[in-house]
Amino acid sequence: MAEKKLICVICPVGCEIMATIENGELKKIKGYRCEQGRDYAREEFTSPSRILTATVRIKSNRVGQLPVRSTEPLPREKLEEAMFSLARVKLEPPIKEGQLILKDILKTGVDIVATRDLEK
Repeated sequence: MAEKKLICVICPVGCEIMATIENGELKKIKGYRCEQGRDYAREEFTSPSRILTATVRIKSNRVGQLPVRSTEPLPREKLEEAMFSLARVKLEPPIKEGQLILKDILKTGVDIVATRDLEK
């Protein structure tokens, strides 16, 4: 049996949450002050995910990079591989904010979109 700790980031309170994990299974959560904290901890200990924010290269523009983000959280264990995928992307302007940059990255069902306009 192992205990793990995390600080909840859902609200400014920052509850210190402890989880008891046995044989890879979440057995007990304590220290949260609200249901959102409990749900956050459960997800963080069982299947952590993150919104990916990054940049991609631009071919012919004085601005060398364009900021992008995932439309949904990606599994944390896929973030590094997703960054390598984005490192191979090279775009040609113009690009509009919200434009699809990479569909279904790593077959996760999550898309990567531009977070700002870029004129030619």
